[in-house]
Amino acid sequence: MKKRVLFLFWIGIITISSCTSDNSKLNEEEMAKESAALSDLGKTLVVPWNVELNDSTQMMEIKKNKEASMFNLTPSDMVDAINLKYPQIKLEWIKQEGKRAIVKIEDANYLTRESGTEGATAYLAEATFSLTEFKGIEEVEFVFQEGDHAHPGVYTREKFKNFN
Repeated sequence: MKKRVLFLFWIGIITISSCTSDNSKLNEEEMAKESAALSDLGKTLVVPWNVELNDSTQMMEIKKNKEASMFNLTPSDMVDAINLKYPQIKLEWIKQEGKRAIVKIEDANYLTRESGTEGATAYLAEATFSLTEFKGIEEVEFVFQEGDHAHPGVYTREKFKNFN
């Protein structure tokens, strides 16, 4: 099953890559990093939580991704999965201190200025829920320069309780 998912993933990447212009293609270093991350068949780099807009309530909801697997993943792998989903925002794993994961976004311009308030909130919720899936991590400290739509700080699942 995992081999089939990886096969379908690569077919999708090849299809998308062939439909984009040269300017939007990943550079060789990024492709090598993705390939190395996915080459371990014991890992599936899919974010375990997704934010969706409920059409009937017009409220954001965070839902468990049934296609995701936490098997054999580390928090650093989860950061890679988040980066695959959101290539415009480069999240970096720094370390874990006690029950807190510390991550950094060097250039947060897309998150704080271009994604809008709902987009930034959705990103922070997905990253927080995904990283707190790991035993021993209960909060996530985001380090980045504050902007119009997002601010750095410590986030927990409780911060997003209004989603559901």
